[in-house]
Amino acid sequence: MFERVEELAERVWRTVTPLADLSGGYALLDFPDYSNVGDSLIWLGELAFFDRAAPRPPGYVSTIHGFDLDALLRAVPTGPIFLSGGGNFGDLWPRFQQFRCMLLAALPGRRIVQLPQTIHFSNLGEVQATRDAIAAHGNFTLLVRDQASLAFAQAELGCPVALCPDMAFCLGSLSRPALPVHDIVYLLRTDQEQASGRGVPDLPLDSLVADWIHGARVPSRWDRAVAKLGRTAIMLAGGEPDYRRFRTRARAELERGRALLGSGEAVVTDRLHGHILSVLMGIPHAVLDNSYGKVRGFAEQWTADLPGIAVCETLDQATFHAVTHSREIA
Repeated sequence: MFERVEELAERVWRTVTPLADLSGGYALLDFPDYSNVGDSLIWLGELAFFDRAAPRPPGYVSTIHGFDLDALLRAVPTGPIFLSGGGNFGDLWPRFQQFRCMLLAALPGRRIVQLPQTIHFSNLGEVQATRDAIAAHGNFTLLVRDQASLAFAQAELGCPVALCPDMAFCLGSLSRPALPVHDIVYLLRTDQEQASGRGVPDLPLDSLVADWIHGARVPSRWDRAVAKLGRTAIMLAGGEPDYRRFRTRARAELERGRALLGSGEAVVTDRLHGHILSVLMGIPHAVLDNSYGKVRGFAEQWTADLPGIAVCETLDQATFHAVTHSREIA
C-alpha cells in the first residue's frame, strides 16, 4: 500500500502545482471546525502540500463561519485562493456550497481553486445556480476525485476541471499508534450519507462499532469576536497564528482517527477517509459505499486493486473479508 501512497501524493503534486503562482501569497479557506477525522485529514494533507510547494504558510486561513472578506483582502490582496477539498460540492451539505458561491460572487476574476472534491447534486436548480456563479466569476478551477464527478463537471459546470487524488495522500504513510486490541473495527456512518438498508453488523470475534463524527462545534465568543473585528492575523494568547492553531486542532482529530482504526487488526468502513486512513496506515480493510457512490467511485479510481482491500456490497461480505484478514494476521 505504501508505494501507492507515494504515487498518489506525486499525482497530487503534478496536478495542483501548475494551477497557481504561490510566490506572492495565498489563502486556504474552509477549515473543518467540527469533529470529523476525514475533513481534518484533508486539511493536514493540504498543509503538507503547501509546506512543500510554497515559500511561506498561507497568508489567510478561516473557517466558514469565521470568514472575513476584508481581512482576506488585506492579508492576501492578489494571490490565489484555495478552497479545502472534501465531499461537499453540491446540495447535500448546503452551507458549504452557499459559502463557495458567495466567495465566487464577492471576488469576480480572482484566481480560486477548489481542491479535490466529490460532486453530488439532487436538485437541477442548484446545478444551474452553481454554473451561473462559476460563469460570472470567470477564473475558477475545479479538481475532482472520481470519474463520475469529472464527467458531471465537464458536462454541466463550464469551468476547467481535472481529476486529482484526495489531498490526504500528501501526508504520506502513517504508522499505527499502538498494537491492535480488536479483531475488527467497524467505522460506519451515522449521518445523512449512510446507505439505506444496511442494518447493524452481527459482530464476529472481538469487534468495535463506531463513527468518528460528533457534530459541528458551536462558534465560541472568541470566534464571533474575531469575525466581527476582521483581524488579518488572528493571534491567541501565546502568539500562535490561525494556520498553526488549525493544524494543531486537525492533528488532534487525526490522532483520534489513528487510535480508532489502529485498534483493529482489520477495518470495515463506509467512510471515504476511513478507507484512505486505512491505506495510509497499511491496515487491511473492507470498503462499503455511502449513499450516493462517493466511496466506491474513489476506490475504483485509485485504490481498489491494492492487496488487503475489498470493495463490498453488503456488511456480510465486508465482515467475511475482514474476518479472513484478521485471522491471517493472527
